[in-house]
Amino acid sequence: FMKADSENLLEPQWLLQQELARRCKKNARYSLRALANSLGLSHTVLSLALSGKRKLSKNACLKIADALTLSPEETKKMMNSRKPQKLESLPLVSPEILDVDTFAVISDWYHFAILSLLELPNSKLDSRWIAKSLGISSVEARLAIERLKRLKMISEKNGKWKQTTKSLKIDSTQSTAATRKFQKQILEKAIESMENDPIEKRDHTSITFTMDSKSVSYAKERIRQFRRELCAELESIGTPNSVFTISVQLFSMNQEKNKC
Repeated sequence: FMKADSENLLEPQWLLQQELARRCKKNARYSLRALANSLGLSHTVLSLALSGKRKLSKNACLKIADALTLSPEETKKMMNSRKPQKLESLPLVSPEILDVDTFAVISDWYHFAILSLLELPNSKLDSRWIAKSLGISSVEARLAIERLKRLKMISEKNGKWKQTTKSLKIDSTQSTAATRKFQKQILEKAIESMENDPIEKRDHTSITFTMDSKSVSYAKERIRQFRRELCAELESIGTPNSVFTISVQLFSMNQEKNKC
């Protein structure tokens, strides 16, 4: 499967996309021009760099490194990977498993929501439409679209953009900053739904019980099986018209924790 290694993650193009998305998340009205001003770059140069159409100068990279407080080693790696990559230059992502480095690039929840959104009959690959549908900014939507294209997770066929694979799996055997961020965002979206959505359109329930802690691995496998089976069943009923998420949590309520 395709792997986005640490060198790729330090490309100026990727760093700028991540930084713009981060700032837009804090302020939905944050703009590309505002980022350009904060970096000391022109709006045009930054726009071309983000789209992979222009290689940044050494001086521009140093400004970025200083603004993002990169370490000397990270700055060096960024300087060595200044050549922008075109969307069509990367290989196809595996239809089965996303490795942790690739997942880190698209670990914000809305990337996967966009993939599902494109399965709807009335879907369109338009940043404004996607932003309105998911409640994110147009900039976040546009950057997410660019990432999904670059990783070849979406493709166009007969004028319709679709996910290139029917199923994507994330390596759940490792706990990383990206996987923890993703799950935290899902929990935050669940709380948001609990506060704003009518009870007829959501389900927030829980059960507390006792079990042998050695059975956790068995429980995790049963939960995975349940998720897959229920998802397949629900996708086959009626006509899909909205994107939903099933989030199931299993954790110990005991105060004593094993040290990692």
